[in-house]
Amino acid sequence: MRRTKLISLITGVAFVLAACAPAEQPTPTTAPAAPTQPPAPTVAIQAVEATPTPAPTVAPEAEFKEAPELAKLVSEGKLPPVKERLPEQPVVTPVREAIGKYGGTIQTASWWPGVGNVLLYISEPPIKWKADLTGYEPGLAESYEWSEDGKTFTLKLRKGLKWSDGQPYTTADWKFWWEDMVLDEEYKGSVSRPAWLRKSDGSLIDMEFPDDYTVVWKSDQPMWVNPFYMAQGFWEFANPMMKPAHYLKQFHPKYATDKTYDDLQKADQWWLNPEFPCLFAWCLTELSQDGQNYKFTRNPYYWRVDEQGNQLPYIDAIAVEIVADEQVRILNCAQGRYDTAFRLCGGPNEIPLLQEKAEASGYRFLENYMNGAGAWPGYMVNQYYVEGGKNYPDDTPEMAAEIRALLRDKRFRQALSHGMDRERMIDVAWGGIGEAKGATISPQSWHFASPEGQEVYKRWAAAYADFDPDKANALLDEIGMKKGADGFRTLPSGKPFELVLDISDWGGSLKVQVDAAAEAKAQWEANLGIKVKVNNLQGQPELDTRTNEGQYMLRGAHISEIDIWTYPDWIFPIVNRYMFPLEGRWYAEGKDKCKPVEGQPYSCGVKPEDGSPAAKLQALYEKGLQTKTIEDRHKVVWEAIDVIIEEGPFVIGVAGDQPMPIIVKNYMRNILDYGVVGPWAPATPGNQIPATWWMDK
Repeated sequence: MRRTKLISLITGVAFVLAACAPAEQPTPTTAPAAPTQPPAPTVAIQAVEATPTPAPTVAPEAEFKEAPELAKLVSEGKLPPVKERLPEQPVVTPVREAIGKYGGTIQTASWWPGVGNVLLYISEPPIKWKADLTGYEPGLAESYEWSEDGKTFTLKLRKGLKWSDGQPYTTADWKFWWEDMVLDEEYKGSVSRPAWLRKSDGSLIDMEFPDDYTVVWKSDQPMWVNPFYMAQGFWEFANPMMKPAHYLKQFHPKYATDKTYDDLQKADQWWLNPEFPCLFAWCLTELSQDGQNYKFTRNPYYWRVDEQGNQLPYIDAIAVEIVADEQVRILNCAQGRYDTAFRLCGGPNEIPLLQEKAEASGYRFLENYMNGAGAWPGYMVNQYYVEGGKNYPDDTPEMAAEIRALLRDKRFRQALSHGMDRERMIDVAWGGIGEAKGATISPQSWHFASPEGQEVYKRWAAAYADFDPDKANALLDEIGMKKGADGFRTLPSGKPFELVLDISDWGGSLKVQVDAAAEAKAQWEANLGIKVKVNNLQGQPELDTRTNEGQYMLRGAHISEIDIWTYPDWIFPIVNRYMFPLEGRWYAEGKDKCKPVEGQPYSCGVKPEDGSPAAKLQALYEKGLQTKTIEDRHKVVWEAIDVIIEEGPFVIGVAGDQPMPIIVKNYMRNILDYGVVGPWAPATPGNQIPATWWMDK
């Protein structure tokens, strides 16, 4: 038995979190304090109009309760009563195990000053992922809906929401963000001007604010997908869109003539500025001078309550230390130093150690957390290789064209895939943990939740993934790659060939990428006669340049994604990266409208040839954007996967679906014991509402 079974994992090719969602964790609503249990979760179907919520019964003021430290401030006249701090209809959030007790500070860590893994605990966007990843639901917003043609989107804010300093949160904040930051071209700070807020001609959509609680987006094309970008992690809403007008106007040159845009940019970083009001359960209140310690403290105006009217969060604060060294973090995990450790304790190969130390260190191992990797690692194959990467002494357009033709020949890519013994790769890189498979997006993706979707996933994961050196060598012979005197295959022209594989710590483990690449090199050289050079570019600026400019051949990657429409790049070539960097650049730069930069032949990318895989996938992407329901958009994803299977593979998968080491102290309560943490977009564990966590000690 392989060590994929060393813990009681939820298995199966389409592991859907909804299947194991406990009844105690219903969808958060604005329902009365004793909500009815919901039906068993199913795959979410996006309606054209938001599902209306029942008229909530707001608990009497006497029924609302608060943390003792806040009650003390109220008694001292330093804080309004809890009823006045909550919105008109507080969001009643059911707890998983039990009503909690107030108090305690979560001790945890991050590995860089952005503390992004901790921001995922905290950030709550207007639209959020459900905890079981079956779809989206209102979060900070009360509701949302589309017009019949999808060209108008309306977002309703919750009445009575307040910033952490007590000031009202209304469309005035959205208007400030849009008109004084986004539309102010002089401001280059943390604002969002992304492709998903643009019309068909590339200009920004129109945004209107008819009253204090209504935001209206208008475009010349359907926006069935666009609003869901706000649900992705903390980087689409919290960082670029959460802008308290009353605070930031103090630093905006338009309102404060003695200030500069540099002043505004410095103030406009909620994750680094303790003075910045926030909307979440905990807000940054302390940051050490050396930037190594952060403290996020309870927001007295937080808008969620439990079923008994207790204002959340239960936990007083979250303390974060920066620990850059992964091995030190793993040791800290094993010694029980952290109360909660999501994405802190290394990769799957640390699971045996952490299980062994759990009892002595007073923590429990959350067995059903998965990485969600469809490939970890996988080797992207560049589909428009060009000169400039200095992979050969003969780094000319002519040589690049010959290598490009080889990389684009699906027989070559299929040979690489069939020439790999994945079971051996998993033993070397992961100590036997993981599933041998072709490259896909996350097995837990909602695109695969239905029986039909599961069949699509099975076909994709199995495509060209069987170890068959005879078939692989026959394909290489068919291409005309003969073996030279040194025993290695040449290009069809007879010129020497060396396959260059770029690697880095993509996925969070450089050791895994190094070990896997060394084994891939050994196997391809021994099994296929293809000479391989491993190019370790960890920390080198040329790494992404080589990828984005189409100068790499193969690159090691970590692939995990739940919703391909809000992160299309792993399937649809619409930006200049990954497998189709130059065809993607052509799309991103406005297609044929792009004006080339003199002396830069690929500044506008490369237009895909009619009928090519890139052309087919771009057409399907546009079809999906015009598709009204999520059910039908799932089907468009399946169509795209059919293209990838027929014309691919474009990524040589090695392993995937690994479990992840997630630990919490034994006294932590109301934490879900399942989840997916590889893709950051769903914001696990933030989508599970950590405000309901508490310490039973």
